[in-house]
Amino acid sequence: MSELREEYEGQVVFTIVQPEVTTASGEPQVYELGTHGLVGLDAEGQSVATVPGHNFGREEIVEVIEKLLAAS
Repeated sequence: MSELREEYEGQVVFTIVQPEVTTASGEPQVYELGTHGLVGLDAEGQSVATVPGHNFGREEIVEVIEKLLAAS
């Protein structure tokens, strides 16, 4: 993730939230992620893309980033 953070610096803000925090808040259910996953939010906080689970890599993360950039 740090490599992508550097690559997209100034374009996308990366925030990693620990699972116990999101589970307590109910966010995984809001975004239909199961227990965890990746959520791409636009500048207004609206979900642009989600990837449930933890079996995703660089390619899937870049897809979410590209959707975010296209939406802005």
